[in-house]
Amino acid sequence: MRLALIYSPRYLEHNPGAWHPESPQRLHAIVETLKRNELWTNVLEPESAKMNEILTVHSKNYIELLKEMTKDQAFLDSDTPTRENTLEIALLAAGGALIAGRLVAEKKADNTFALVRPPGHHASSDFGGGFCYLNNVAIMTKDLLNVFDRIMIFDFDAHHGNGTQDIFYTDPDVLYLSIHQFPLYPGTGRVEEIGEGRGRGFNVNVPVPPGTGDGEYATIIEEVVCPIAEQFEPGLIAISAGFDGHIWDPLTQLELSSEFYGWMAERILETAKKVCGGRVVFVLEGGYNLKALGESVTNVIKALRGAKFRSPIKREIKVVETLKNFLSWKWRI
Repeated sequence: MRLALIYSPRYLEHNPGAWHPESPQRLHAIVETLKRNELWTNVLEPESAKMNEILTVHSKNYIELLKEMTKDQAFLDSDTPTRENTLEIALLAAGGALIAGRLVAEKKADNTFALVRPPGHHASSDFGGGFCYLNNVAIMTKDLLNVFDRIMIFDFDAHHGNGTQDIFYTDPDVLYLSIHQFPLYPGTGRVEEIGEGRGRGFNVNVPVPPGTGDGEYATIIEEVVCPIAEQFEPGLIAISAGFDGHIWDPLTQLELSSEFYGWMAERILETAKKVCGGRVVFVLEGGYNLKALGESVTNVIKALRGAKFRSPIKREIKVVETLKNFLSWKWRI
């Protein structure tokens, strides 16, 4: 299978501070682990996103605010500082997501993984935060809607992608589906948040409690994520790929294994082959234990290259029955 990795060493220049978990070492750990496993191949360097591409998602006022804040090196929120090069590197991250999507849309690659930072899924049209400045996956999705009628965004970061949800909340052409720990920052992502207007039913949240692990997630993948994807029939599946659900992650209390991420990628790819010609694009979000991050991303890359992973033993989780009752009018799950 033709897999392209999108990466720039300039992503390492984004440095929110020695105290900050979203550090340049995150990408260094991924790259070194992929190299050790002889998977660092077909790596393409992106160009920065253009302002007209950013403005399909973000407001002019927000971009002007970011420009002003970078001059003063001010904070978007208590965890999201700006530096002199913040907007410059964020534009490069968005550009990485854009090329990742376009390579697949233009059939120049079967799948892509955009190894970008800073992450993006907490950024909405007129606000940022949670380590995020520009919403990479949303910018990519808006671009791909010029090619595909419908796109599914599957967000498995342990934190709910409130920015992505907000951007597409009334849009029936974009299905946003998130599995995330709850309660946890940013405090959104309840089952009841299902979209509004024409977008009602196209926003699916799967909040899970601390301690949720491989078996419960496997049940959610098999009984919620894959069935909804098959019914929605997107032209492409975009993945907000956060690895902070790992049992070793310092910011969350989930219990996923490195191997699980490989199995989950394998199942999503199988589903994509059924509904959209196998078109899946991964865009990096969170993940803050360096060893876990390197291992988990490596397993995803292996799955995209055709590796098989042992299926976890499924375990019941209450939220699946809640979703079945709550969304039965829209989805057969």
